[in-house]
Amino acid sequence: MAKYGRIDKLNGEKSNKTIYNREIFSLLFKYIFRYKRYLIYAILFVAVITPINLIIPYFFKNVIDNVVFKKGYLYKNSYEVSHLISMKEINLLLKKARFLVGDKYFIPSSSLRYLSKKEKTQLGEKGIISKDEFVLIEKPVLNDEIKLRFSELIRNKKLYLYPNNIYLLNINSLSNFKVSELLKIRQKDLKRLEIFIAVIFLLLIIQFFSSYLQILSLMKLSQYAMRDLRKDLFAHIMSLKVSYFDKTPVGRLISRATNDVETLNEFFSSVMVTLLQDILIMLGIAVMMFLVDLKLAMIVIAAVPFMIGLLVLFRMKARKVYLLIRTKISSLNSFLNETISGIRIIKIFSAEDKNYSKFKKHNLSLFDAQIKQLYVMAIFRPLISFLRWITIAFIVYWGAKGIVQGKVSYGILVMFIAYIERFFSPLNEISEKFDIMQSAAAASEKILSVLKESDTERLETDNFNSIKIQSITSNNNYDKNHSDSGALLYSDSSKKLKGRIEVKDLYFSYRSDEWVLRDISFSVEPGQTLAIVGRTGVGKTTLINLIMGFYIPQKGEILIDGMRIDKIPLNILRRNIVSVMQDPYLFSRTIKENITMGLEYDEKRFFEAIETVGLREFMEKRNYNENEMVMERGATFSAGERQLISFARALYVNPSILILDEATSSIDSETEQLIQNALEKLVRERTSIVIAHRLSTVKKANKILVIDDGKVVESGTHSQLIENRGLYYRLYSLQFAY
Repeated sequence: MAKYGRIDKLNGEKSNKTIYNREIFSLLFKYIFRYKRYLIYAILFVAVITPINLIIPYFFKNVIDNVVFKKGYLYKNSYEVSHLISMKEINLLLKKARFLVGDKYFIPSSSLRYLSKKEKTQLGEKGIISKDEFVLIEKPVLNDEIKLRFSELIRNKKLYLYPNNIYLLNINSLSNFKVSELLKIRQKDLKRLEIFIAVIFLLLIIQFFSSYLQILSLMKLSQYAMRDLRKDLFAHIMSLKVSYFDKTPVGRLISRATNDVETLNEFFSSVMVTLLQDILIMLGIAVMMFLVDLKLAMIVIAAVPFMIGLLVLFRMKARKVYLLIRTKISSLNSFLNETISGIRIIKIFSAEDKNYSKFKKHNLSLFDAQIKQLYVMAIFRPLISFLRWITIAFIVYWGAKGIVQGKVSYGILVMFIAYIERFFSPLNEISEKFDIMQSAAAASEKILSVLKESDTERLETDNFNSIKIQSITSNNNYDKNHSDSGALLYSDSSKKLKGRIEVKDLYFSYRSDEWVLRDISFSVEPGQTLAIVGRTGVGKTTLINLIMGFYIPQKGEILIDGMRIDKIPLNILRRNIVSVMQDPYLFSRTIKENITMGLEYDEKRFFEAIETVGLREFMEKRNYNENEMVMERGATFSAGERQLISFARALYVNPSILILDEATSSIDSETEQLIQNALEKLVRERTSIVIAHRLSTVKKANKILVIDDGKVVESGTHSQLIENRGLYYRLYSLQFAY
């Protein structure tokens, strides 16, 4: 199937006109079949509910034909019958006949529909079928007055008495009796009617509890499946490389993990609860109608092609609109997330009006998409309703005509009208269900696009019994001319690296036509401090991200302890390299949780870390303890305090390699001096890389790299670089008088 799409102008998200249903349903059923027990329960309950829904209208038909309207004809089963009608027709006549005496039977009026008009006339002329219609009365309760009237009717041959106290009363003689008298006469029929009502009531109770258990089973299935989907989606998002988040708006990912998963949950709880049941009932109704009356069934089935045409048309129109709406909502979420996150900047630069204008564009775009949806929805339901009433009108017309001709009973007509209502009921609701189904399909496609994202970080197993070196060959991520390097396999993530860093002939670009870093080579011995300086935007932070394994270089290699970083298990690499960024991020957790970051809590190590960086002094001033909650992004802390927490976080991990990316730029001079003393002690025990615009912080580094235009233009100690009077000297002179 051809795949084509367009790029949404507002958010760059691709909207496919073709939804790959196989992939989408494969995704859904993957989670459904994890809990197939609940699915089996639901199917079993549907197997109970469906027959009840089909039986009840059929019961009403029998009540009307066999209890309320017990009309029929007197039939004489003589040898002449076989000369006039076939044996099949004879058997159909006698199928529901009531034996009276000898060769006489009472045949319900509805049974004559199996005969043609000519055959009925011939049977009537031969006296095989009575010309008059009768009402069957069984064991009536008769008072003296009614007995006298019965005797008179018998004499006038308007009433016939048969064994077992069975009477056939000419239908034209019903007017001789009052309603109260008829109720007494037909007391046995009333008792039978009560039994029918009791049976129907019992069936409705069974249906109620079966429906309750079916819905409960599917709801549980839905909740378990959505729980697992959210878990897998979040785990996959966490496994994606940093480069994926550089090009994907946060709001869009939030929408995938929340709104779109909730849309799927609504699909399970609102559509799947009734979908299988509705399909089975519609098929069952079609079968029942064909079994009862072929001609009336054909009238109903004649509406099916129109119904299918409406569904196909609605699906074509609705699918496109629903996918567009999901895209617009995602775009709006991304914009709102970005706006609220940067609200302070917006207010500082008085950009409220401009942002409001952008919001109006997003909002109007979503409004237009939803108006398109309304037009599609507004026409579908009335068309289905129109089709239903047209079908009922035809059924009433042909049914009434059949009643006059003796081919259709009142019960059959009532049953067909009830079946038509039930047959069209799912179709009448399908506009809402289609809304949910198409929203779910669009949501599934978007979730699937995230789950199919292959730009994930490599995964390794920690199940090794020892540390060992394995020979490996170069892969496609690196230059083919590289020599083989070792692959480090650890038994657990607590293993420490020595911290020797070596970068060889490194090239990296975000876009293929522009190198951000070119021919970078340097080394740092364990325990040494390397400072990287340069103008803004020359690639300093990019180099740090490469060392931490966030990106893969196009050329060259990065070695730690002589091993390429792409061969060191990520959990080992991340436990041994910790960075403190210029803009520290704090989570909405306690101070302790922000520092330990999921590691096992060690009280001694915790307090040593906060004491070393001077955080304890700030906590005591504010009367905070380690269990103090941090507001979102640390909003209640100053920039310096947030930075101190991030320092304590890094020190708590106790890494082999410590990276400080403009880590002191947000701290005032007094606070900077406070932590400089502590950092001097710490860097002696670990390899440190420092990026700083404040060149006063890099004077004591063992080596300083000066990067300009993506290349190393100078390297050496502070004093050597000052003597060289190159770029470093010029940068330093701008900050200090030398």
